Amino acid sequence: MQHNKAIQDARKRLIAKVHVGKAKLGLDDDTYRAMLVQITGHNSAAALRPKQLHDVLEHMQSKGFKPSKTGQRRQSPKSGNSRLAEVDKIRAIWIDMARQGFVRDGSEAALDAWIKRQTAKANNGVGVESVAWQSGGMALSNLESIKAWHKRLMAKQLIAKGITHLVGYKQRMWSTSQAPYDYVSAAYHGHIEGQGAKP
Repeated sequence: MQHNKAIQDARKRLIAKVHVGKAKLGLDDDTYRAMLVQITGHNSAAALRPKQLHDVLEHMQSKGFKPSKTGQRRQSPKSGNSRLAEVDKIRAIWIDMARQGFVRDGSEAALDAWIKRQTAKANNGVGVESVAWQSGGMALSNLESIKAWHKRLMAKQLIAKGITHLVGYKQRMWSTSQAPYDYVSAAYHGHIEGQGAKP
């Protein structure tokens, strides 16, 4: 059982590398699928056996693709290194969500997968492969999406603790679910994390 799982995990990593190679080489879907058919007779990486996936990767390397030498997932880089401030904020929230237990995987690869799903919705099914490759408009939209998601999760836990209202500047009061993101985040850090409770 464990042996089969290890084989499946290794195969999934190979498929992921093929997809990275596709992105790095700038292959559109038609070119990519034609290449797969030429090498393996199949038009989808999901249909390939490990030997065939290795063959595809060797071909990609001959075209200039350089896969990562480690099998480890890329961790999200520290904030402050991106060309767009919104990208840094998205990464910071993603890392926070992983630390709080709201997402299982805080790696850059997992964030890229989420960004790809998000951008595919607004781009005729074609997602952006990396958080760092977003345009300014996309990054701003996805920042608002991840903030709304994170706020919902934090508010749910605050409400479960009996914190149903938050007070802001000049004593303005909101229901917890309607309060601005920064207020909900501050309340979560103070009332949930500050007490050492795990989400």
